[in-house]
Amino acid sequence: MGMIEWGEKKIKNMTFWDMGLTKLVLILFGIITGAFISDFVKQNIVIFLVLFLAGYLVVILRVIARK
Repeated sequence: MGMIEWGEKKIKNMTFWDMGLTKLVLILFGIITGAFISDFVKQNIVIFLVLFLAGYLVVILRVIARK
């Protein structure tokens, strides 16, 4: 069994609360990481905005394309 199949199997067994906690932990990780590298982010904000918008567009298009 590969990593992808293993991950999909684990995700299917997650409850609503597990997903919420996972999101909260990842948000907190992002806040803490952002506090440490804020100067780097400020210097390269255009690059991060382009990456964010490209990723957001991909997610939206994938969600809309699903049936």
